[in-house]
Amino acid sequence: MRFTVILEPEEKGGYSVHCPVIPGCHSQGETKEEALANIKEAILICLEVISEEGRPKPEHRPEVIAEAIVECLRDRAEDGLPLTIETQEVEVAAEVTA
Repeated sequence: MRFTVILEPEEKGGYSVHCPVIPGCHSQGETKEEALANIKEAILICLEVISEEGRPKPEHRPEVIAEAIVECLRDRAEDGLPLTIETQEVEVAAEVTA
């Protein structure tokens, strides 16, 4: 499964990262590579919970991703941070049966 994630550089270094189509799926890392590895692990955990609870699997929805990007940029502007974020597609080897 492929998911678009949003990477945000942190003010004091490192990155926070989240997957907009899976509410609550966040992680971080000191480097971009570490943050991406960590979000893949977080996605797998979230997918396991979704499957165990019998909820429908998350779907790639461009409008959800676009809204999350707008919200990230708005929050960064309000906090006086550079308006620099990055989206990347990550792949995880998991299937949700629900």
